[in-house]
Order: sequence, then structure tokens, then C-alpha cells
Amino acid sequence: MSTLFTMHAINLYDSIHIKRVRSLLSEKIVYSSPQEVVFQFGETRFLFAFRFGSFVFFGFTQEEMDLEIQKIKEALGPGVTNPTTETYQIVIGETGNRVEFEYVEIKKVGIDQLRLAAVSVAQSAGVEYYELMTERLLFETSQLMEKLSRVGSVPLHTRPLLKIIGSIAATRQNIISNLSILDPPEETWKSKELEKLHRELQGNFDIDTRFRTLDRKMSLIQDNLEILSGLVTSRRTVLLETMIVCLIILEIILAVLKGL
Repeated sequence: MSTLFTMHAINLYDSIHIKRVRSLLSEKIVYSSPQEVVFQFGETRFLFAFRFGSFVFFGFTQEEMDLEIQKIKEALGPGVTNPTTETYQIVIGETGNRVEFEYVEIKKVGIDQLRLAAVSVAQSAGVEYYELMTERLLFETSQLMEKLSRVGSVPLHTRPLLKIIGSIAATRQNIISNLSILDPPEETWKSKELEKLHRELQGNFDIDTRFRTLDRKMSLIQDNLEILSGLVTSRRTVLLETMIVCLIILEIILAVLKGL
């Protein structure tokens, strides 16, 4: 007979300090590393916290989740404005380690299998957060490029462009250093069965594909902004040179008038 559980992920922050989270809750810690910490609330209730800002609840009711999220926000701050979420079903059955689109079936509530599922679900929520951010930045830069093609000129101020360029660079750094999408959990190094489960879970959520798409979009945004920044700098240089020439001409005119 199969038993169904729901795994809920929510991306609350850009990144968090695992040490702070470890001291936040009094429940038993069943796994801890610089990248994540896992709390056990009961026989079949676990909370997974990841450094890239996602929390995964397993076996919690909505009311219990809301209570724990409130505790986390009170301790760590309100977090991102629009948290992204992901939900996945965990089936405890006889077959075991079978990944489907809407659920994964495992033989027992084991911490290793649950961690692999939690990693993929948490990463999916984290990637979605950056996907939405990138889509917004892509829209903003597209508007600037469209204005350039329509009007044929650029503004003289580089600060807004440099700010967005910095935001993109920081986002890419966060993804690479915090989200660690391409680094499989250490359990997969010790077990071919767990490695296969992890690979299938990652494929089910298209983690690798979404990461590459995200990186290409951010590269496009950064390239467009650097082009605009270069055009703005060139325009300011031309304007400055024109002003210098005008001042020289004015000085000559004044000198001529003074000699008359």
C-alpha cells in the first residue's frame, strides 16, 4: 500500500547563512553542512534549509508551514518581495526510486532519498526566482534598445545602465556560488542508485536546461547594456569635445574683438 506526502519549496531569500538557521530552530538536526541543514520535526516531518535561500517542507500541513515561515521571517527578515514556490509529491511504495512528472516513488522515508528530492525541488523554486528577475531585466533592456532603434540616440546618464549591469553580474554570481545547480549532493558519489535518482529528478525539473537558458539571457542583457553604456560614453565624449572646440572658438573671437 502506498502513502502520499507533499513536498513544498519556497524561495524566501537571495541567500542565507546556514549557521544562523541552525540556531534558529530547536528541533533535531539530522543533517548539516555549509550548504544546507535538515531538521526533523517528527517521524515523517522534515524541514530542509538551503544556502541559496530556499526552504523545503515535507509532511507539513499548510498551517504548520505558515507558522514556521513566520518564525523564519521574524528571525532572518522579510526576505524577497515575491517568493517563488514549487510543489512535488512523494510516494512511499513498493517499487521505489521511480521518478514521474508529478511525483517520485521511494521505498521508505529515508533522509538520503528525501534530501535528493528536496535539493531538486528547492533548486526549481530558486531558479524560478531568478527567471522572473531576468525576464524583468530583459524587458527593461529591450525597451531601451527599442528606444535606441526608434529615436536613434541614447541618454547621457550612465549610472542607471551601470546599476543594471551590476545587478546582472551579482545575480550570475549568486547563481554560481549559492544555487550550486551543477554540483550533485555528496550522497550521489557513494551510490549509483542515488546518483541515478538525483539525475532523473534534475531532469524532471529541467534544472540544467533552465540554468543554461537563464545564463544565456543574462549574457544577452549584459551585452546589450554594455553596448548602450559604450554609446552613452561616446556621446558624452563627443559632447565634451564639441564644448572644448566651442570654447576655443569663443576665445579666438574674444581675442580678435579685443584687438580691434
